[in-house]
Amino acid sequence: AQLKASSSTGAGGMLGEEAAADDRVWIAHPTIDGDWLPARVIARHADNTVSVRSDDRSVEVEQKAEDLFLSNTLPEEGMQDMQKLNYLHEPALLHNLSHRFARDHVYTYTGKICISINPFNWDVSTPLYTQERLLSYRGAEVEVNDPHVYAIAERAYTAILKRNAHAGGSNQSILVSGESGAGKTEAVKIMMGFLAKVSGKGAANTVAERVMESNPLLEAFGNARTLRNDNSSRFGKFIELQFDASSKMCGACIHIYLLEKTRVTGQQLGERNYHAFYQLLAGSDEDARARLQLKPPEAYAYVSKSGCLTIAGVDDAKDYARVCTAMRTIGLSAEEVVGSWALVSAVLALSNLHFEPDPTKDGAARVCDDARQWLGAAAAAAGCESADDLSAALCTRQICARDEWYTVRLTVEQAGDSRDALAKALY
Repeated sequence: AQLKASSSTGAGGMLGEEAAADDRVWIAHPTIDGDWLPARVIARHADNTVSVRSDDRSVEVEQKAEDLFLSNTLPEEGMQDMQKLNYLHEPALLHNLSHRFARDHVYTYTGKICISINPFNWDVSTPLYTQERLLSYRGAEVEVNDPHVYAIAERAYTAILKRNAHAGGSNQSILVSGESGAGKTEAVKIMMGFLAKVSGKGAANTVAERVMESNPLLEAFGNARTLRNDNSSRFGKFIELQFDASSKMCGACIHIYLLEKTRVTGQQLGERNYHAFYQLLAGSDEDARARLQLKPPEAYAYVSKSGCLTIAGVDDAKDYARVCTAMRTIGLSAEEVVGSWALVSAVLALSNLHFEPDPTKDGAARVCDDARQWLGAAAAAAGCESADDLSAALCTRQICARDEWYTVRLTVEQAGDSRDALAKALY
């Protein structure tokens, strides 16, 4: 869009040959990379340079006219589609987005792209996602309503309808990208909710229900608190939604990739491990706590050494109940639900295993006596036949030479690495 705009507005909205005194322009901030200052041309010179002064009079520069960017005069609510700006360039985009955001407009179009800015304010967000608002985008032209991700989902669904009617439509893809905390996870959930609603055909759509219920499950096991975001997705996902001949949602497949496995065994100060660990420890009933030998989160190295155990405004116990419901909704049996949480507890128990040199075996690693209880808990939760089997797996490795297998004892450091590798693999 920026390249197309450049061809129709001189040099991308730059001054070119027509700079004159009092022209409104943008100049780059002298010390802050990526920041722009509103300014005004105060003089034009014979060598095709101009003198420019920022509005706050803090910066005065002399530059070539073609290096400056003309400023747009915006309507009161800003420009809904930035392709319609007279001058389309980086400071123009940022100024329009800032102008609209100050007026509680979260969404802005640039052609077929919808740019969203996370308001971190429920008073702003809640009215945007009512059922009435959702239905108003069904079948509506893009220009009829305010910019919204509903319109992006509607455009994709309309193409699916055309495909099924043999009217020229095709399979659709929606790409959601942005930095941490920008709202990618929420945007995906919002659009999935729209597609589930409009494709329901008035009847109960169990597939759509299961698709939506997968979200708390994915977030529990794939999201964590970081320094920038309390619910940061630490993995990539490709969600494929399938529609039948009547354009009703009939199936889904979620592909998971690039999970941040290192987070399982360590986090920065102030961050958390994956939500699932804290949910299990906060929400398990007494029977599960006894069976899995669960302790408070402070007792486990993998979840406590970062110094952050809770998130303000988040109830891990309630989220645990939601995740268990989601597991059942998507089709896991009661045994599979119990087994999944047992593996989570096995990872927690592994975090407290530490090793020491065994003087009877040339200093090879062995599990410390005061960690034997954690060894037993991890072995039981992971389904090992005995704790000794797990100990042997962590403290030795097998190598094959000339069709013969040999057992090699590990050092204390190697055994610690083996423990962490097993924890990541189990998770």
